[in-house]
Amino acid sequence: MWPLSTPERPKQFVPLFDGRSLFELTLSRVGGIANARSPVVVTGKAHVALVRDALKASGVGSARVLVEPVGRNTAPAALAAALLAEPDDILVILPSDHLVSDVSAFRDAVGIAAGHASEGRIVTFGINPSRAETGYGYIELGGTQGSAHSVARFKEKPDKAEAQRLTSDGRHVWNSGMFVARADHLLAEARTHCPQVLAGVTAALSEIGGDAGGGAPDELGETFGDIESISIDYAIMEKTDRAIVIPIDVGWDDVGSYRSLLNALRRDASGNHVDGNVTIDDVSGSFVVATSRTVAVAGLSDVVVVETPEAVLVMPLDQSQHVRELSERADRA
Repeated sequence: MWPLSTPERPKQFVPLFDGRSLFELTLSRVGGIANARSPVVVTGKAHVALVRDALKASGVGSARVLVEPVGRNTAPAALAAALLAEPDDILVILPSDHLVSDVSAFRDAVGIAAGHASEGRIVTFGINPSRAETGYGYIELGGTQGSAHSVARFKEKPDKAEAQRLTSDGRHVWNSGMFVARADHLLAEARTHCPQVLAGVTAALSEIGGDAGGGAPDELGETFGDIESISIDYAIMEKTDRAIVIPIDVGWDDVGSYRSLLNALRRDASGNHVDGNVTIDDVSGSFVVATSRTVAVAGLSDVVVVETPEAVLVMPLDQSQHVRELSERADRA
């Protein structure tokens, strides 16, 4: 999402959705779940102020904010939250930068997943695929278990031909990266499958100061940086026999490209999303945003035009794979 998204302000904090960010939408989504407790947010040092601003804007009365000295992927973050929870707490583990358009259906799915979690399962949500997507991992569905399926296997991001096969065979769903589990069950699986990761997280939590939980962000100890950087998928989900998957259709997207962002936003009759001081003429199917200057676009279709004080990006929508390289080259310039 460069240049709208930068290391200092990642995409989950950019107010793209009627002035609200993906993180704010995530907070709102979980806040409406019945009997939901205050959230635990795991973030990096550079983003603490953005997290606190989003919590305030979302009306979240209280939250536990854990600050990582260095990012170590999703397994250490999830285990830190589990160690802070009561043993029988049901954890809903969510990335902060995903979009869910059918919030009611999502909350219903969480309720169903919580029932399975209370019985000892670790639940992941599978997204019914709508296209042959090479940027997502897939889950092969096993036998049915009530409203869920056993997990036959996890599959890495496929090439185009494999993605087309997985999308059409009716036995695969996208791996959403969202999980529901009881805290004590998640920790038990960690003790079995990634004990060193759990030990490292436990040690880093022990280094939090004496006023932990008093409202200020809690900084994990520097030893957190010594923990293996590993996803919860690799550390636990691909090894545990507790895993099940619930296929859901909730309008989910990880908003990983400008095309997916355009599809998620309101568009005019010509399929454009325009924001800021923008003038367009004979433009269709395009994403045009100006944040600090006037931008004029004419006679183009299916393009991205993004202006910020730091950079300007112009490219076809279907060339999103070049954004990372362009941002890195721009940083070196």
